Amino acid sequence: MGFFANASQAAMSDVVPASKTMQTVCDETVNETERTRIARLAEYFNAPLSTLDGGEVDLLAWFDTNFPALKQIGAGPLPGSGRSFWQSKTSYAKWREVVRRRIRTTLGLVAAKKALRERIDGWTPFLAVLADLSKDHGPVHSGTLGAIRTFSDRARAAGIDPMDLTPDLVPPFLDQMPVHERDASATALRALARHRVFPQIAAHLPPDFDPTYLVPTARIPLPDSVRKMIADMVETARYDQSTYDDVSESCTENYKAQTAETYRAALVALARAAQETGAADVASLNCLDSLFETPVRIAAIRHWIEQSQTDAGFSLRTAADYVRIVAQIGKANGLKTKKWLKNLKKNPHLQEGHAAGEKMSAKNRTFCENLIHNPADVRTFLRQHVLYQERAKDVLATDKALTTSQLRAARRLSTCAAFSALAIRGAGLRKGSALAAECSGTGQNLFRKTTGERKFFELRVAQKDMKGEYVELPPIHIRDDKYCGYDVLDWYLTTGRPLFDFANPDYCEEKKCALATHLFVSERSANPLGGKMLYKWLTRSSAEIGLPMFPHNFRHGFATLLLARSWSNRGRAAAYLGCSVGVLDTYYGWIDKRQKLEEVQDLLAEALAGK
Repeated sequence: MGFFANASQAAMSDVVPASKTMQTVCDETVNETERTRIARLAEYFNAPLSTLDGGEVDLLAWFDTNFPALKQIGAGPLPGSGRSFWQSKTSYAKWREVVRRRIRTTLGLVAAKKALRERIDGWTPFLAVLADLSKDHGPVHSGTLGAIRTFSDRARAAGIDPMDLTPDLVPPFLDQMPVHERDASATALRALARHRVFPQIAAHLPPDFDPTYLVPTARIPLPDSVRKMIADMVETARYDQSTYDDVSESCTENYKAQTAETYRAALVALARAAQETGAADVASLNCLDSLFETPVRIAAIRHWIEQSQTDAGFSLRTAADYVRIVAQIGKANGLKTKKWLKNLKKNPHLQEGHAAGEKMSAKNRTFCENLIHNPADVRTFLRQHVLYQERAKDVLATDKALTTSQLRAARRLSTCAAFSALAIRGAGLRKGSALAAECSGTGQNLFRKTTGERKFFELRVAQKDMKGEYVELPPIHIRDDKYCGYDVLDWYLTTGRPLFDFANPDYCEEKKCALATHLFVSERSANPLGGKMLYKWLTRSSAEIGLPMFPHNFRHGFATLLLARSWSNRGRAAAYLGCSVGVLDTYYGWIDKRQKLEEVQDLLAEALAGK
């Protein structure tokens, strides 16, 4: 049972009877449908409702233990799965919601919650401000408002006002919550930290509000001294001292600044693994040499392998990359790293991770193979910018005010249309490169141009926005004579983009706020659209036109179509994607092998026919 429930019941102890059973809950329920759902508990336990009293715990805690929420169940079986007690997770979730609400009502928790929300305290004006900022697609999302309001219920029950959200009070307050409530509360606190840029929100929070206490113990930031030593090691390895020129006082770079960030992250992971496994006391280090020695090496690699089996965001490929980077940086700094490389070559787990990085993922390869063998999918793939535009126009084809869902659909479809136009009629850009594009302001890199009677858009992708910073693309042209690329992008700029508040001059003038400069705009601010949102929008929109895909599939799809026509198109594909021919050989070699096998089959068929 949650902290709020404990506090609420304590406050109501003088009016709520000490003993409650499911029979009491049923008796106090008027709706017959809800009574029927409560009665199912007797069938489930094969016992009268009057005997179901929670035992040594209260009724709500007993219910939550026996019938957890779907998020807690995850991919596991539902309660009573052996008897097929519920037909689906949906029916279970609906049943649980009804019965749990009736239990909370009988225990007085609903009334206690209502009383809390009617209380006049520090949360009252603060929630009013947040509610006002969430109206009319304001900067506070309705989901964020809901999370903060739920957190405020728990805080009010503990007597904590917004101004009390300090490092002294909040951590012990969070520690006594169940895990799911603690995670939800942490989400609300992080949201408050993000929205503190608005003066009307900051006015209700402590002056130095900074929820760093939300960092888990295992993720305590490394000492600044250790981070500085890591940065120094990576910087030393960045330059090839054997190429030093005393005239220019410079060396050849082994890798760029963006890659250096990745390498620093790998060494940070090494230091944390050493700390978490007890192989080293990182805080006491005055140099990092000991992190490369055998005890730490064995402990860190084992830790990473175990992490890949329990953490969905960490893979064996990442573990193998860490080992490779540690060996590379250590060697460049004069340390012995042969055993690190031996582990990379001999350890079966690291071998699996290394192999995963040397080939296309199974999911991407399946998409590409299906694309090759289905001409209808090829047409959809190459026309999807037009298909998204048509769907967006259908949504906008009304003389009535758009509903919230219609507005969001139009924004989603028009964004996908413009992104696809850039990718299909321009170049196979990575998601980050496209989202960095700006159509106005000092950082503008998308321009509308005219040459004679021809019109086109020109996109200049800076080298810093390319992966690894190694490849610089020439200016990308989206012309008006090639399959509606120019038309779709022009329509997006004049019709689709102004649907976003912060890309609409009238809205920004009225609200006295900054006008967005990025081509793809966030729904809630003048910031660029987030990569996760683009991913979500494109996966949904592409499914609607019958070709489920995600943003990176544009690059894989183009390369596959070019190389499937002829393996000699590698140079064209590399130029289109902004990568090297060697990368194409690594990831798309299966196409060449397939073509060779088919050629052999054709030759054998010709021999059999006597040609």
